[in-house]
Amino acid sequence: MKQFILILLANMFFLNLSLAQDSLQKKHLIVKFAPLAMFDVDNTFQMAAEHNLSGKHWTLSEEFGYGTGKANLWGNSFNSSKSDFRENFRAKIEARKYKEAFTGRYAAYELFYKQINDRYSKNVARECENGACNYYETVSYPVNKFVVGLTAKIGYQLRIRDEFKKNTKFVFDFYVGAGIRRIIINHHDNSGPGEDYWNYGRTSLFDNSGLGYKDARFNIPHLALGFKLGYIIF
Repeated sequence: MKQFILILLANMFFLNLSLAQDSLQKKHLIVKFAPLAMFDVDNTFQMAAEHNLSGKHWTLSEEFGYGTGKANLWGNSFNSSKSDFRENFRAKIEARKYKEAFTGRYAAYELFYKQINDRYSKNVARECENGACNYYETVSYPVNKFVVGLTAKIGYQLRIRDEFKKNTKFVFDFYVGAGIRRIIINHHDNSGPGEDYWNYGRTSLFDNSGLGYKDARFNIPHLALGFKLGYIIF
């Protein structure tokens, strides 16, 4: 898994270099904030920077976010795991092609990465024989969730106007899209021999704050919908 993550991050880095090699002297830079990410179940405080590539129609955007279970605005409504340990990471790199420079309609291609680190506690029955167990032990172990994906999007970016209907340096960016994501969940359970009766047969990934109760690997379709608020630096 570590090799897979390193390869992914290396590809994101070299994609950035290859796309930006003709734009050493950037003409535009927009810093953006993604407010909806703070209301996500896997909440993050997320910022992005968008700058132009060669020509006036192509841009590149790098986006990063971090959040913790303690800062989750939903509290324990969707977080049945140990929120004191939970932390979320997000990273995106996106290439866009505008119809006009930096404003108006655009098509985008996004590479996505998310990682969740948490801990899970469970009661394990010990020394069981003929259906009777001598005692139960509470064990705690780390859980990791990795998500990688590709998304194609369309959107619209406009400059916000003031009361005199003149363009300001603020922008509003709205988008929709669809893609596919690969989800990998690792439970580092070293509790040893025993019988976990409490979670017997429970496999839903909606349990345990989306981390499930066992290792899993699968692909799912993904729909993207959101907006960002930005400010033009230059």
